[in-house]
Amino acid sequence: MLLPILTRVLTPADYGIVAMFGIALSVFGAFTGLSVHGAIGVRYFQLEKKELAEYVGTCVGILVVSSSVLFLLVALLGSWLAEVSGVPSDWLLAAVILSGLQFLANIRLSLWQVSGEAKRYGAFQITQSLLNAAISLILILSVGMAWEGRVFGQAVAVTLFGVIALLLLLRDGVLQLPSEWRVHSRDALKFGVPLIPHVIGGLLIVSADRFIIVRLIDVAQVGIYMVAVQVGQALGLITESFNKAYAPWLMKNLSKPTEALRLKIVRGTYFYFVIVLMTATIFGLLAPLFVGFLVGKSFHAAGELVVYIALGFAFSGCYFMVTNYIFFESKTKLLAYLTFFTGLVNIPLMFILVEKNGITGAGQAFMVTNALSFVGTWWLAQKVHPMPWLKAFRYTAS
Repeated sequence: MLLPILTRVLTPADYGIVAMFGIALSVFGAFTGLSVHGAIGVRYFQLEKKELAEYVGTCVGILVVSSSVLFLLVALLGSWLAEVSGVPSDWLLAAVILSGLQFLANIRLSLWQVSGEAKRYGAFQITQSLLNAAISLILILSVGMAWEGRVFGQAVAVTLFGVIALLLLLRDGVLQLPSEWRVHSRDALKFGVPLIPHVIGGLLIVSADRFIIVRLIDVAQVGIYMVAVQVGQALGLITESFNKAYAPWLMKNLSKPTEALRLKIVRGTYFYFVIVLMTATIFGLLAPLFVGFLVGKSFHAAGELVVYIALGFAFSGCYFMVTNYIFFESKTKLLAYLTFFTGLVNIPLMFILVEKNGITGAGQAFMVTNALSFVGTWWLAQKVHPMPWLKAFRYTAS
């Protein structure tokens, strides 16, 4: 919703810095907390309330230690990181703190998700986004700040809602000092640490393009590319939201599935694949007709990229539908290896296509890499949790 405003008051270079700050926040988020918040959603169904609260307390302790170590590393490497990312070093340090606060929010959101409290989940997310947008607009339009206004708005919203999340965890009795911290920390780290390569691999898929564009072209082109990403991400928001509701339902039904239910799940998944990919194609082909009007002349070139970005997010949505089987079987280490390998493949592919086709090549590489990630994850999911994919297909054909 901010896009039509920001692209008319910020230059492509300013928008590029905003994008790179977002990437820094995501990268640091892979290490603050060591991805242990994902274990909380799984253990919710296995632990009593008091033990779960101690488990959450252990995860918060891991967050404090890991964030402190990361803060020191970023402080030491600040100049080099600022040169690589284009983001000032003081804002990189702020990003470490913000990623830790976002971790607290993710814990609260994860517990609401697995308990089916969609209204609280949605209210928390939407209110945070509205505050983020309001502060950003005030600072940019009224105060006259440039990219700093957008980043500062994000920082205030994340900080406030991180504190609110912590207070809600305490109020609801789901955060306590652990008595068995060694047992809980060992279990949480066993679940979370193997996911770090998975998170990094995912970041390489969705973030390497920006670093490569900065290196091969300039930060202004990153701004144009990010506009295309945000337009295409409209589809990504839909698929991700669907998965947040679908995953708990699937996990519950996989515990005691019947053959009829397994076939129903598979056929529904095939139908989902077709709808998502068709929607992305149509949306992407129509994008050049409306993107120029949406974002203004400075970012008009983004319209030609949307078809590749939208299809990339469509393949990512298909990936969500098959990766849940791997999480159900707790085979996160295998998923991590696969995602990390795919992320590594994305880097030379991105270099080749960006050198050949400019920022259009970045969109093409994003699409191809997400397709590879989906196909590879589908194959792995079938290995760890077989489903009647071919049987359902033959049955439908007949």
